[in-house]
Amino acid sequence: MDLFLSTFENRIDKKGRLSVPAPFRSVLERCRDPLYLFKSLTEPCLEGCGPERIGQIVDAIDSMDSLSTEVATLQTMLSSAQEMKLDSEGRIMLSADFIGFADLEDMALYAGIGRSFQIWRPDRHQSREKDSRQQASKQG
Repeated sequence: MDLFLSTFENRIDKKGRLSVPAPFRSVLERCRDPLYLFKSLTEPCLEGCGPERIGQIVDAIDSMDSLSTEVATLQTMLSSAQEMKLDSEGRIMLSADFIGFADLEDMALYAGIGRSFQIWRPDRHQSREKDSRQQASKQG
């Protein structure tokens, strides 16, 4: 099973292009999968994955009560999803909407979280990581 792991920082150019880390591109290339990005429902970041993960979300929706708030929430997430095309240099073009949602400036941090990854403004991710580690040490 191919996973998205580790963290990487890359520059966003003036046109909104952002390089996808080579290990993440390798995962997508081995699976011959497109890349999807969507707005996180719980964090001020973008989330990325391949079609397998999107399929799991769609399957979850299909197995739930179509009138439930959980279905509406997952549908909201999917409605922001966009298939991203990598250019010849391994970059994606972030829309102004995505840049604004994640409050990205000139740098972005990729955080691999298993079957998917997140794209953060680096200082926000560092703050979240610090808080998570402090909470984990308090809880044992």
